[in-house]
Amino acid sequence: MSELVVRLSEDGGVNPLWGEGIALRDKYPSEIVLDLRAIVFIDPITLIRMRGLIDVACATGCAIEILSPRGSLMRNYLEWMRLGADLPTNCTSDLETLDSPNSSKVLIPVTRLGSTTDVTELERVLEDLYLAYFEGPLALLADAFTRTIGEISDNATTHGKSPVGGAYVAAQRYSNKRCVIAVGDLGIGIADHMAQAYAGLDDETAIRLATKEGKSGTGDPQRGFGYQYVIDGIKDARIKSGELRIWSGHSRFRLLAQDGVQARRRAWAIDESTKGTWVRVELVGQ
Repeated sequence: MSELVVRLSEDGGVNPLWGEGIALRDKYPSEIVLDLRAIVFIDPITLIRMRGLIDVACATGCAIEILSPRGSLMRNYLEWMRLGADLPTNCTSDLETLDSPNSSKVLIPVTRLGSTTDVTELERVLEDLYLAYFEGPLALLADAFTRTIGEISDNATTHGKSPVGGAYVAAQRYSNKRCVIAVGDLGIGIADHMAQAYAGLDDETAIRLATKEGKSGTGDPQRGFGYQYVIDGIKDARIKSGELRIWSGHSRFRLLAQDGVQARRRAWAIDESTKGTWVRVELVGQ
């Protein structure tokens, strides 16, 4: 196959595009077309996966063309989210990079983290955002999310083994009561990371273990609290709804809590694999 067309539908960010529509692998065709012309909405997890696809595919020599949204609102949003910033030379796009107005509710545009210094700066930015935008029960999650995103991002920048390395983050506030934070990397993935301390795990068992307190591929009982921090934070804050989703390798994980009570927790395996680890957290206040 010499060309692959990835065409996002009009709903733009919902499953299966969260995890399955934008394939992240080690091999790609010579050309990819990212057709965004029809979208009217796009989720932060889709944005960072798209940027990851651009970077890892272009690193293999693939040429990518981005077809921009027809609608001016979606085009402006992608420019505010900086999807087209610092693109590889073999990726063509007419998207500009613009500063977002306060009315856009962009919390964090698509950002690439390449070092622990970048992670530290991200934690500082997150703390400022929580103070500015999180009120009531959501404010109780500030510490949990700062720790979680910091640990996920640190793992990505420390353990990432891909041609481009690093991690990606983006966040969007849709109202004073709802926000979405997405973090992802193109590294070794949860199963390979956990295998450093727990040999013989399949992908589903690895992701199930990784979401338990104190379980990490480092073998250090003082690490591995990131996912549990956010899970506990969602429950303790007693917000209307909180959801954690993780995609890594052949495994998926989802936790849903409502009014401080765990409503669903599930890990499962799928046939299609995705490169690295991708995390989406959604919070809905009262």
